[in-house]
Amino acid sequence: MRKTILNYRLLPFLFFLSTIVEAQDNPKWDDTVNKGWSPQFQVADIPSTVDNKIQKAYYYFSKDNSPKPLIISLHTWSGGYTQKDPLVTQILEKDWNYIHPHFRGKNNTPEACGSPLVVPDIDDAISFAIKNANVDVNNIHIVGVSGGGYATMLAYMKSKHTIRSFSSWVGISDVNKWYYECLGRSGEKKYAKHIALATTGDTLTIDVDEAISRSPIFIKTPVKERANSKIFLYCGIHDGYDGSVPISQTIDFYNKLVSDTDHKNLESKVSPEIREVMIRQQNLNGVVTEKKIGGRDIIYQNSLQNKIYLTVFEGRHEMIVDAGLKHIPSKSILLLGDSNGAFDHGWANQLKKLRPVDFIENTSISGNTIGFDNLKGESLNTLKNIDSYIDGCYQNYGSVDYVVILLGTNDCKTVFDDRLKEVSKNLESLINRIREKTTGEPKIIVVTPPPCGPIHLLPERYEGSIDRVKFLKKEFKKVAKITGVEFIDIHTPLEMIFENLTDDGIHLREEGQIIIAKMINESLN
Repeated sequence: MRKTILNYRLLPFLFFLSTIVEAQDNPKWDDTVNKGWSPQFQVADIPSTVDNKIQKAYYYFSKDNSPKPLIISLHTWSGGYTQKDPLVTQILEKDWNYIHPHFRGKNNTPEACGSPLVVPDIDDAISFAIKNANVDVNNIHIVGVSGGGYATMLAYMKSKHTIRSFSSWVGISDVNKWYYECLGRSGEKKYAKHIALATTGDTLTIDVDEAISRSPIFIKTPVKERANSKIFLYCGIHDGYDGSVPISQTIDFYNKLVSDTDHKNLESKVSPEIREVMIRQQNLNGVVTEKKIGGRDIIYQNSLQNKIYLTVFEGRHEMIVDAGLKHIPSKSILLLGDSNGAFDHGWANQLKKLRPVDFIENTSISGNTIGFDNLKGESLNTLKNIDSYIDGCYQNYGSVDYVVILLGTNDCKTVFDDRLKEVSKNLESLINRIREKTTGEPKIIVVTPPPCGPIHLLPERYEGSIDRVKFLKKEFKKVAKITGVEFIDIHTPLEMIFENLTDDGIHLREEGQIIIAKMINESLN
């Protein structure tokens, strides 16, 4: 038996010892002493839907009449709802809805530390905010650091709510493993005692089965339930040496989510070799990416399906506060394109790389047109399918914030030569239908088709397309002005170099797709 019998006669003495330990100085990201709160934040009493015990929370609700994002910020391992949150300054600046729940407080009691009460308490706080504030229910975000990162992982696995993003900074995924990691280091032994108290009520022994049951890494991943959510996992490369949580806690949880979501995708996993080098050397053989987060070097990044992200940054056991809310509010972007957008290396996937925090619905199809039945098929007529594309974006992400239209090349096929003047009219009809079908007036961006040519490369079915595409460039600009939408001319900057970017006169190689994605991204920004 790995389970220890609780000696209740020792409880008063044991919890007295725990209090003495708690009174010692805590690391920056487990600081429970600093409890100053602005008077703009109020305290709520939220009864638990599980045991009816009151769980308090600090909250701030937006003064704006329009729906605003809701941020659920989770306290650290030794904290509670009164613990000062460094994110509150940004909350007030942005006037977002916010709640900082207690969820059973510090993780040294059986009711806390990932117990069956913790995530329901967090869900109760979310429900309280939705009921009492003007919350954009499609824009709910959970964020936490250290013990709050641990609770964020738990919420990802168990929350009943539709959450748009989860951000876990330097979290704990394996409580049992962390117990032994802390037990062997004098500066972290107090956390081992907390885990022991939470699982057995005794500072000296641990219930391994109970610790495992409270560990996100051993919980079944709700893949279907999180199909439209994102999770961002962050860890500082020096944590575990200069800090209390080894980076393996984050890396292993990331790998679990990747395996559970797409077990065949080996490229998205952190390999055993890279994992070992980062843990052992506190770097990646001196290599850093060109990207930064909050001014810090990013040592390593990986992701899966625009949903699951890992970032290892130059740092220790910490959250980079300036970057803590950078991804909020994320946008829902509907892409309407043809084969250049449908390729794995196409502009749509390049845009996803540039905008990892956004939700991007890519409906690009090879052969797609604006308003013609290409190849005698209605499935390649965007005007006839736009309603289903919009419905899909709403179903998946709850909103349509941007629509990017990059079509026209297939409308310039030789077979449609005598119908060229219909294309701009079809584009205007498409824009009008998007506005009729959507709510909240999404920003619509019309992008010219890329150039065609040179002549010796063009397939016969595109004969004469060079001039037809040039004609559409001017026509699209007129339509954009008439309808009041954004206009991007990719034709002009690509025209002089297009021969170096294509193999067949129609489709761009990856370097050309990147240029297009960057131009669209600049407009979205």
